[in-house]
Amino acid sequence: MQHLRAGDIVALDDQYTFIQRIPRSHYVLSVGPVPYLYFLHEMRLLDLALMAFIAISLAFPVFIWMRPHWQEMLRIETAAQRFGDGHLTERIHFDSMSSFARLGVAFNQMADNINALIASKKQLIDGIAHELRTPLVRLRYRLEMSENLTEAESQALNRDIGQLEALIEELLTYARLDRPQNELKLTTPNFPAWIRDHVEDIQTVNPQREIALTDVVAGNYGALDMRLMERVLDNLVNNALRYSNQRIQISLTLQASRATLRVEDDGPGIAPDERERVFEPFVRLDPSRDRATGGCGLGLAIVHSIAQAMAGEVHCEASSLGGACFCFSWPVYHQLPDFTSA
Repeated sequence: MQHLRAGDIVALDDQYTFIQRIPRSHYVLSVGPVPYLYFLHEMRLLDLALMAFIAISLAFPVFIWMRPHWQEMLRIETAAQRFGDGHLTERIHFDSMSSFARLGVAFNQMADNINALIASKKQLIDGIAHELRTPLVRLRYRLEMSENLTEAESQALNRDIGQLEALIEELLTYARLDRPQNELKLTTPNFPAWIRDHVEDIQTVNPQREIALTDVVAGNYGALDMRLMERVLDNLVNNALRYSNQRIQISLTLQASRATLRVEDDGPGIAPDERERVFEPFVRLDPSRDRATGGCGLGLAIVHSIAQAMAGEVHCEASSLGGACFCFSWPVYHQLPDFTSA
């Protein structure tokens, strides 16, 4: 009322009405109701529509300009993934006017250099295989022909030569597995039957130890490279033979689409903080786990490389026998997949 007496315009918000006292009278001038919020609402819709139109007008040309760049970036990503998966012949080519042309050339040069390095490494490995084996064969032949050695000396030298040959073979195997494009020679064998026969052969050769096949789950173990699977089983069992006291336990299980091979021993075991390092090449652990003769420190490293080649994994844990338990697991493929080692 004070504002009204003073001659001010008063707005009645709840009625959208404006009133003002007429000077020198007891009357007021009333205007309304005026639905001004309706016009405000209409203005807001207009502003939003205008902003949306401007945004679309700007975004559409940007989308048209970015779309080919995005497609070329996806091509680079795909090529890099395939190259990283071992497809060393993967290359990428862009039009000379493309913004990614120089990047494509750099990628191809990098791929060519890596391919050349891997080819050089393969050639070196093949050369080593020939150059080292030949003198060892000659040395063994001359040793057999020598008449100046006693029986004990001859046996000791033969044992040393055998260890050298085993070391060379392990080094070559590890080097071959530790490179891309190491294609697996896959077949579909009766794996449970094979492992039973192979464990029986191992027991026959090592009668001083108790090697038990405790559990073999029947089933379809899919496509396997039996050359590599034999190496896995032999390396794990040989490792257990070196460190076990008396008993070695082997099991094979199949759960859904994953198979697991376990080899346990009753030896000194491996400390938890050493169970990752044991898969590194030439790693020597504490004396209690390194007391046996033989071995070159590459057996478990080769098993680890084979696990990577098969998209599987291998780890060490404590065994119920008191020693170490090595678990080698891999995905079961019921069709022959096309993959290479990492």
